[in-house]
Amino acid sequence: MQYLKENFYRLLHPKIVFLLTSISKEGKENVMACAWATPASEEPPKVIVCVAKENYTAELILETKEFVINIPTRNMLNEIWICGSKSGRHINKFDLAGLKKIKAEKVSAPLIEGCVGYIECKVTETVDAGECYAFLADVISCKVDKNYFKGGVWIPNQIPMHLGGKKIVYFRDEKTT
Repeated sequence: MQYLKENFYRLLHPKIVFLLTSISKEGKENVMACAWATPASEEPPKVIVCVAKENYTAELILETKEFVINIPTRNMLNEIWICGSKSGRHINKFDLAGLKKIKAEKVSAPLIEGCVGYIECKVTETVDAGECYAFLADVISCKVDKNYFKGGVWIPNQIPMHLGGKKIVYFRDEKTT
């Protein structure tokens, strides 16, 4: 066994890549690519999303206490890279990535057209987690495209998963016995 302190978190990867949308009180919308999310509770439904403190997204979530997890497909890789490599503080990443916004049902932050899953969230607690904020949030609306999510799981080879660095992988459908 090798002792691993640096990049220890990659032992918990791959993780689903998602596009995290947020909004300011003045209505300025932002999107970033992210992979640090996890369910926190089934009943009541809660998630935790971790965002670096210096990110514009963290600033917006702290301000409005809401966000949307948008789950893209493999055909959105270019958009994922754009949203993960630029700051929305001074540019409009929606325009730069060619993303079309859709009005959410329960929050002000937008949904992204073409994504196959949406989790609308309202923050209930913010935890100082080192270089990140961990946003614990109630899931107040959740929907999925049933062409991509069957039998309670994602269909293979369609949902990008972040392995680490600039590596994206997809899981294959393996027959189990």
